[in-house]
Amino acid sequence: MIRILCEVAQAAYIALTVSIASTWEYVWHGPRLPKWDLKFQLTRDIMHSLILAATPQYKDDRDIDKINVYAIAESLQNKPIPAPKLSPGEGSYHIFSVPAQQASVNEATFKNVGIHQDRFQQLCRDDLQGAERQIGCEMVVAAETARQLKHMLGAKSDLLACRPLYPEEKVLVYIHGGGFIVGNAASCRQLVCRLSREAGVRVLVVDYRLAPQNPFPAPLYDVYIAYLYLLQQGFMPERIVVAGDSAGGNLSLALVHLAQMTKAPKPGGLVLLSPLSDAANDLPSCQRNRNYDILAKQPVESPLAYTRLYYAPGQRFSEQMRHEMADLLVSPVNGDFAMFPPTLIQCGTHEVLIDDIIKLHAAIQAQSPETAVLEQYQDMLHVFHVHFYRPESIQAVAGIGRFIRDL
Repeated sequence: MIRILCEVAQAAYIALTVSIASTWEYVWHGPRLPKWDLKFQLTRDIMHSLILAATPQYKDDRDIDKINVYAIAESLQNKPIPAPKLSPGEGSYHIFSVPAQQASVNEATFKNVGIHQDRFQQLCRDDLQGAERQIGCEMVVAAETARQLKHMLGAKSDLLACRPLYPEEKVLVYIHGGGFIVGNAASCRQLVCRLSREAGVRVLVVDYRLAPQNPFPAPLYDVYIAYLYLLQQGFMPERIVVAGDSAGGNLSLALVHLAQMTKAPKPGGLVLLSPLSDAANDLPSCQRNRNYDILAKQPVESPLAYTRLYYAPGQRFSEQMRHEMADLLVSPVNGDFAMFPPTLIQCGTHEVLIDDIIKLHAAIQAQSPETAVLEQYQDMLHVFHVHFYRPESIQAVAGIGRFIRDL
């Protein structure tokens, strides 16, 4: 209890001091970027400062032997994350679990996944030989979408059941972000509900295992199993759209590559919100936009870099590790984009991942022209969609809805 009170007091002190400094800057020098209002600048500065305060900063592995990466990650995971309820006027949701063993996979399924074959096969063996494991999920439906479905199907339809309500139902699978180490299905409930409303579809959110306790490929494996579960329930692959933000965008892209490598049907479309696609390199925008973005991204050489905690927690960095992290299932920008599903990518012009995102768009366009659409929102930051009052967020979410409806 004392520890919690101390953490709350520290966070309150940081928020107060940062608010004073940020407001002073805004009043005397104007907004840091032209489209920022005071609320947006305060939100960015407070959240960025809290993230920095919660995570020690390291440039390299010099002190790696003194760092308990698991304890640091656990302290982040134990911090309260907003899990908003939905009012009846907003929508409804159902929390359930998918049995990991129910998917029709075995070690042979992963015989062609390249350099990480052993890792995937070990996870498969663990599920087949160990105790029953569940993958948490949420089914979310917006109130307006529910009214439309009940008008079409009848009032007694179970809109929160994980099965098709009619033969060609379209469904959205959402993969939350959080740097692979924090976040859950509940944390993105408000955004997902808005996507359900704009797209007119139900949304399945996957609660995949988190790193570093469950490093690569465990999060991707869980997303893959949940996707196969939807196919087993009768959803048509071409009627499934996969979406994800930040690290969830990475997992969404990697899911398509993994489906192709394992001969599973690919989804009908992708929606990527500020996706991380290159885990092995830090492009110039990581430095250029670090004073604007909310994301506090440590360099890949740091033992506390999110991508390191995801791929090889606690291990010293080497060029061999960088080579492994460049694999398409970790850095999906390096994958095969021939015959890739239609893809909508949205990002802010001033986020640290903007160069990564532009590189991804170019890679897809090079192999599948006209497949990917990149929308850059001026002066916006990483996953700006969650700032619901901003016109850019409203416009972006509406655009996602149109994209999904038109597939």
